Amino acid sequence: MFFSWCQFVGEMVYLPTDATLPVTLKSREYEVFTIVPVKELSDDIKFAPIGLIKMFNSGGAVKEFFSLESNESTNITMKVRGCGEFGAYSSAQPKLITVDSEEVEFKYEEESGLVTVDLRVPEKELYQWSISIDFWIRDFVYERVMYL
Repeated sequence: MFFSWCQFVGEMVYLPTDATLPVTLKSREYEVFTIVPVKELSDDIKFAPIGLIKMFNSGGAVKEFFSLESNESTNITMKVRGCGEFGAYSSAQPKLITVDSEEVEFKYEEESGLVTVDLRVPEKELYQWSISIDFWIRDFVYERVMYL
């Protein structure tokens, strides 16, 4: 399965394997499509990093992608170069997103699955941000036990 990001329309389109996407453009119109494979993670979490969604080559910003899964949580770690609005498809709302180990605000559109985070201009040239996205599969319950 794949997701297509239509840059000028600002829309994500789900593409099953072997699907086609009919496109009609008027004279002198154009569109940039970023096609991203979807990674299926534990507990039906599906994820696809789009990249910097306001750039022509949005997917070129994603330099590394790792996922770590356990019974309680799923963590996605990426190295991303550049600045602007980073976007990804996620079938579930993340619980926590950090950029370079600092918790950041993010937006999640439940209807489309679009997760976005703003990346500021880095201080160093060719700097790669470390983005970490956490999902908790099961909420932790702590019980207070009183001993008599």
